[in-house]
Amino acid sequence: MRIIFIHGLGENESIFKNIAPAIGNEQLFLNVWDILGNEKQEGLNVYNFSKKIAAQYNISSNDWVIGHSMGGWIAYYIKHHTNCRIIQIASSTNIDRAITPIRSGKIAYWLTRNGLIFNNFLKWLNVKQYKGLPSQQILAETFTNLINGNKECVISQLKLIYEAVPAINVVPDLRIHALKDALVKPPKEPFHEVPGDHFSLITHPEEVIKPILERLMKH
Repeated sequence: MRIIFIHGLGENESIFKNIAPAIGNEQLFLNVWDILGNEKQEGLNVYNFSKKIAAQYNISSNDWVIGHSMGGWIAYYIKHHTNCRIIQIASSTNIDRAITPIRSGKIAYWLTRNGLIFNNFLKWLNVKQYKGLPSQQILAETFTNLINGNKECVISQLKLIYEAVPAINVVPDLRIHALKDALVKPPKEPFHEVPGDHFSLITHPEEVIKPILERLMKH
């Protein structure tokens, strides 16, 4: 059984470092930065991107895909293309559950290209809200990745969130979410509640690992 991990916006494979060893099996970590590349991409959306990933990595119904945040959104569409099994952590099947003051993709892309979203001042403001929480450093590192990363690649990641896609009708095999998640609202559908916030898989790995192992054992 192959377990495929997909990280979220601005993250990398290290976001799974506290849960992957306990999950075991054959594992594959996808780096969205590398897959997207640094060139401007027209017509990019999560539907097309997930189809490309499914073909590139030969994802099938025998695989499990575990996605965090944006990675769970990508996994949702991979399931549509392949009928694989997916586990969403701090994610959703409705992009409107994302908590953001910017609802226009075009505005978000322009602000990103001009350094007006991901900059040190806004990093300070956002990280300040997490003061005293175990996840404060994780958010800071993610923001740094978005500040220092290639702007076209960051915009491409945003396109996976903002660009319109066809509605699909698949159901995640497991949803894991913390009620205190300040970046993605809890799903309206049933989910397994864990303590912590958006980064529970780092700060409370045991609680995240348990329902995953239970679900895998049922397979």
